[in-house]
Amino acid sequence: MKSDCRTSQFLSRALLAVAVAAGFAFLSAAAFAEVVTARYATGAEVPVSADSFTAADKSVDLTLLGPVEGEELMLVKNTGPNFILGEFSNLAQGQIVALQYSGVTYHFVANYYGGAGRDLVLMRVRLDNLSAAAVQKLSDPLVLALKKSRAEAPFDRPISFRPEDYETGGRVLVDMQASVSNELVNQIGRLGAEVVKDRQTATTLRAWVPFTQLEAVANLQAIQSMSAARPAITHRLAH
Repeated sequence: MKSDCRTSQFLSRALLAVAVAAGFAFLSAAAFAEVVTARYATGAEVPVSADSFTAADKSVDLTLLGPVEGEELMLVKNTGPNFILGEFSNLAQGQIVALQYSGVTYHFVANYYGGAGRDLVLMRVRLDNLSAAAVQKLSDPLVLALKKSRAEAPFDRPISFRPEDYETGGRVLVDMQASVSNELVNQIGRLGAEVVKDRQTATTLRAWVPFTQLEAVANLQAIQSMSAARPAITHRLAH
Protein backbone atom coordinates (compact mmCIF):
# COMPACT_ATOMS: atom_id res chain seq x y z
CA MET A 1 0.00 0.00 0.00
CA LYS A 2 2.81 2.36 0.94
CA SER A 3 4.58 1.45 -2.27
CA ASP A 4 1.50 2.34 -4.29
CA CYS A 5 1.20 5.66 -2.41
CA ARG A 6 4.83 6.54 -3.05
CA THR A 7 4.45 5.63 -6.70
CA SER A 8 1.39 7.84 -6.94
CA GLN A 9 3.20 10.75 -5.28
CA PHE A 10 6.19 10.31 -7.60
CA LEU A 11 3.94 10.31 -10.66
CA SER A 12 2.10 13.40 -9.38
CA ARG A 13 5.35 15.28 -8.87
CA ALA A 14 6.63 14.18 -12.27
CA LEU A 15 3.43 15.35 -13.94
CA LEU A 16 3.65 18.66 -12.07
CA ALA A 17 7.24 19.13 -13.21
CA VAL A 18 6.22 18.41 -16.78
CA ALA A 19 3.31 20.83 -16.50
CA VAL A 20 5.54 23.57 -15.07
CA ALA A 21 8.11 22.99 -17.79
CA ALA A 22 5.41 23.07 -20.45
CA GLY A 23 3.98 26.23 -18.96
CA PHE A 24 7.41 27.86 -18.94
CA ALA A 25 7.97 26.83 -22.54
CA PHE A 26 4.59 28.28 -23.46
CA LEU A 27 5.36 31.57 -21.73
CA SER A 28 8.77 31.74 -23.39
CA ALA A 29 7.21 31.08 -26.78
CA ALA A 30 4.64 33.79 -26.15
CA ALA A 31 7.23 36.27 -24.93
CA PHE A 32 9.43 35.71 -27.96
CA ALA A 33 6.81 35.03 -30.60
CA GLU A 34 7.61 35.30 -34.28
CA VAL A 35 5.45 38.43 -34.42
CA VAL A 36 6.02 40.89 -31.59
CA THR A 37 2.93 43.00 -30.94
CA ALA A 38 3.50 46.56 -29.73
CA ARG A 39 0.54 48.74 -28.77
CA TYR A 40 1.17 52.30 -27.55
CA ALA A 41 -1.54 54.28 -25.80
CA THR A 42 0.57 56.67 -23.71
CA GLY A 43 4.11 56.16 -24.98
CA ALA A 44 5.25 54.69 -21.66
CA GLU A 45 4.61 51.08 -22.69
CA VAL A 46 7.48 48.59 -22.93
CA PRO A 47 6.32 45.73 -25.20
CA VAL A 48 9.45 43.60 -24.67
CA SER A 49 11.82 43.48 -21.71
CA ALA A 50 14.47 40.76 -21.71
CA ASP A 51 18.09 40.14 -20.75
CA SER A 52 18.70 38.43 -24.10
CA PHE A 53 16.62 39.11 -27.18
CA THR A 54 16.95 37.99 -30.79
CA ALA A 55 15.07 40.09 -33.32
CA ALA A 56 16.28 38.10 -36.34
CA ASP A 57 13.58 35.93 -37.96
CA LYS A 58 10.88 37.93 -36.18
CA SER A 59 8.64 40.77 -37.29
CA VAL A 60 6.94 43.51 -35.32
CA ASP A 61 3.35 44.77 -35.43
CA LEU A 62 3.16 48.43 -34.35
CA THR A 63 -0.03 50.30 -33.47
CA LEU A 64 -0.81 53.65 -31.87
CA LEU A 65 -3.81 53.65 -29.56
CA GLY A 66 -3.41 57.25 -28.45
CA PRO A 67 -1.58 60.52 -29.16
CA VAL A 68 1.76 59.44 -27.67
CA GLU A 69 3.87 61.92 -25.76
CA GLY A 70 7.63 62.18 -25.55
CA GLU A 71 10.51 61.96 -27.98
CA GLU A 72 10.70 58.19 -28.29
CA LEU A 73 8.91 54.88 -27.75
CA MET A 74 10.62 51.88 -26.15
CA LEU A 75 10.17 48.72 -28.22
CA VAL A 76 12.73 46.34 -26.69
CA LYS A 77 14.16 47.05 -23.24
CA ASN A 78 17.41 45.10 -23.17
CA THR A 79 18.30 44.36 -19.55
CA GLY A 80 21.31 42.16 -20.37
CA PRO A 81 24.91 43.08 -21.23
CA ASN A 82 24.75 42.12 -24.92
CA PHE A 83 23.25 43.92 -27.88
CA ILE A 84 20.01 42.81 -29.52
CA LEU A 85 20.81 40.05 -31.99
CA GLY A 86 19.81 40.86 -35.56
CA GLU A 87 16.94 43.05 -36.68
CA PHE A 88 13.23 42.56 -37.16
CA SER A 89 12.47 41.52 -40.74
CA ASN A 90 10.26 44.59 -41.21
CA LEU A 91 12.17 47.10 -39.09
CA ALA A 92 15.79 47.88 -39.98
CA GLN A 93 18.22 50.19 -38.22
CA GLY A 94 17.49 53.74 -39.39
CA GLN A 95 14.18 52.83 -41.02
CA ILE A 96 11.44 55.46 -40.83
CA VAL A 97 8.00 54.13 -39.99
CA ALA A 98 4.64 55.90 -40.16
CA LEU A 99 2.04 55.19 -37.47
CA GLN A 100 -1.44 56.67 -37.50
CA TYR A 101 -3.86 57.62 -34.77
CA SER A 102 -7.14 59.43 -35.24
CA GLY A 103 -6.22 60.59 -38.73
CA VAL A 104 -2.83 61.97 -37.67
CA THR A 105 0.41 60.37 -38.94
CA TYR A 106 3.37 60.15 -36.59
CA HIS A 107 6.82 59.24 -37.95
CA PHE A 108 9.53 57.40 -36.05
CA VAL A 109 13.05 56.17 -36.85
CA ALA A 110 14.26 52.83 -35.48
CA ASN A 111 17.40 52.85 -33.34
CA TYR A 112 18.70 49.49 -32.08
CA TYR A 113 21.30 51.31 -29.96
CA GLY A 114 18.98 53.67 -28.12
CA GLY A 115 17.98 54.03 -24.49
CA ALA A 116 20.91 52.79 -22.43
CA GLY A 117 22.78 51.96 -25.64
CA ARG A 118 21.43 48.45 -26.16
CA ASP A 119 17.69 49.11 -26.39
CA LEU A 120 15.50 49.30 -29.47
CA VAL A 121 13.64 52.60 -29.47
CA LEU A 122 11.51 54.46 -31.97
CA MET A 123 12.56 58.11 -32.10
CA ARG A 124 10.12 60.78 -33.22
CA VAL A 125 11.02 62.52 -36.46
CA ARG A 126 8.99 65.27 -38.09
CA LEU A 127 8.43 65.04 -41.81
CA ASP A 128 5.68 67.64 -42.07
CA ASN A 129 8.31 70.36 -42.49
CA LEU A 130 9.57 68.70 -45.68
CA SER A 131 7.80 68.94 -49.01
CA ALA A 132 5.54 66.04 -49.93
CA ALA A 133 7.83 65.30 -52.89
CA ALA A 134 10.90 65.10 -50.63
CA VAL A 135 9.16 62.73 -48.22
CA GLN A 136 8.06 60.51 -51.09
CA LYS A 137 11.26 60.53 -53.15
CA LEU A 138 14.19 60.74 -50.72
CA SER A 139 15.44 57.45 -49.26
CA ASP A 140 15.31 57.17 -45.47
CA PRO A 141 19.11 57.62 -45.08
CA LEU A 142 18.95 60.84 -47.14
CA VAL A 143 16.02 62.13 -45.10
CA LEU A 144 17.92 61.49 -41.87
CA ALA A 145 21.11 63.03 -43.21
CA LEU A 146 19.11 66.08 -44.22
CA LYS A 147 17.52 66.29 -40.77
CA LYS A 148 20.93 66.03 -39.13
CA SER A 149 22.34 68.80 -41.32
CA ARG A 150 19.48 71.04 -40.16
CA ALA A 151 19.79 69.99 -36.49
CA GLU A 152 16.14 68.96 -36.52
CA ALA A 153 14.57 66.23 -34.35
CA PRO A 154 15.77 63.76 -33.40
CA PHE A 155 19.15 65.42 -33.99
CA ASP A 156 18.29 68.50 -31.93
CA ARG A 157 19.56 66.72 -28.80
CA PRO A 158 22.39 64.35 -27.86
CA ILE A 159 21.48 60.85 -29.06
CA SER A 160 23.37 57.63 -29.81
CA PHE A 161 22.02 57.41 -33.35
CA ARG A 162 24.51 58.45 -36.03
CA PRO A 163 23.22 58.41 -39.61
CA GLU A 164 25.85 57.81 -42.25
CA ASP A 165 27.52 61.04 -43.35
CA TYR A 166 27.15 61.28 -47.12
CA GLU A 167 28.27 64.89 -47.38
CA THR A 168 31.50 65.56 -49.27
CA GLY A 169 32.56 69.17 -49.58
CA GLY A 170 29.01 70.42 -49.03
CA ARG A 171 27.60 68.04 -51.64
CA VAL A 172 26.14 64.53 -51.74
CA LEU A 173 26.38 62.03 -54.59
CA VAL A 174 22.85 60.94 -55.47
CA ASP A 175 21.43 58.25 -57.73
CA MET A 176 18.07 59.19 -59.22
CA GLN A 177 15.32 57.28 -60.95
CA ALA A 178 13.82 59.74 -63.39
CA SER A 179 12.47 60.52 -66.82
CA VAL A 180 15.78 61.91 -68.00
CA SER A 181 15.86 64.72 -70.55
CA ASN A 182 18.03 67.69 -71.42
CA GLU A 183 15.48 69.88 -69.67
CA LEU A 184 15.83 67.89 -66.44
CA VAL A 185 19.63 67.99 -66.63
CA ASN A 186 19.46 71.76 -67.10
CA GLN A 187 17.06 72.15 -64.18
CA ILE A 188 19.38 70.17 -61.93
CA GLY A 189 22.32 72.24 -63.12
CA ARG A 190 20.54 75.50 -62.29
CA LEU A 191 20.19 74.23 -58.72
CA GLY A 192 23.97 73.91 -58.50
CA ALA A 193 24.16 70.15 -59.08
CA GLU A 194 26.68 68.44 -61.35
CA VAL A 195 25.46 65.46 -63.39
CA VAL A 196 27.95 62.60 -63.77
CA LYS A 197 27.87 62.11 -67.54
CA ASP A 198 28.95 58.46 -67.71
CA ARG A 199 26.19 57.43 -65.27
CA GLN A 200 23.24 58.84 -67.21
CA THR A 201 20.61 56.76 -69.02
CA ALA A 202 17.06 57.39 -70.19
CA THR A 203 15.71 56.45 -66.75
CA THR A 204 18.59 57.02 -64.31
CA LEU A 205 21.22 59.59 -63.55
CA ARG A 206 23.84 60.31 -60.93
CA ALA A 207 24.69 63.80 -59.75
CA TRP A 208 26.61 65.70 -57.11
CA VAL A 209 23.90 67.75 -55.40
CA PRO A 210 24.57 70.60 -52.95
CA PHE A 211 23.35 69.30 -49.61
CA THR A 212 21.25 72.42 -49.17
CA GLN A 213 19.46 71.73 -52.48
CA LEU A 214 18.41 68.13 -51.89
CA GLU A 215 14.81 69.07 -51.21
CA ALA A 216 14.68 71.42 -54.20
CA VAL A 217 15.98 68.70 -56.52
CA ALA A 218 13.44 66.24 -55.11
CA ASN A 219 10.71 68.73 -55.99
CA LEU A 220 11.50 68.42 -59.70
CA GLN A 221 8.59 66.64 -61.32
CA ALA A 222 10.59 64.33 -63.59
CA ILE A 223 12.45 62.75 -60.66
CA GLN A 224 10.85 59.66 -59.15
CA SER A 225 13.27 58.66 -56.37
CA MET A 226 16.65 59.61 -54.90
CA SER A 227 19.17 57.63 -52.87
CA ALA A 228 22.74 58.24 -51.74
CA ALA A 229 25.48 56.77 -53.93
CA ARG A 230 29.01 55.90 -52.93
CA PRO A 231 31.66 57.71 -54.97
CA ALA A 232 34.75 55.94 -56.20
CA ILE A 233 37.87 56.79 -54.21
CA THR A 234 39.39 58.73 -57.11
CA HIS A 235 36.17 60.68 -57.61
CA ARG A 236 35.90 61.39 -53.89
CA LEU A 237 39.43 62.81 -53.87
CA ALA A 238 38.65 64.93 -56.89
CA HIS A 239 35.77 66.59 -55.08
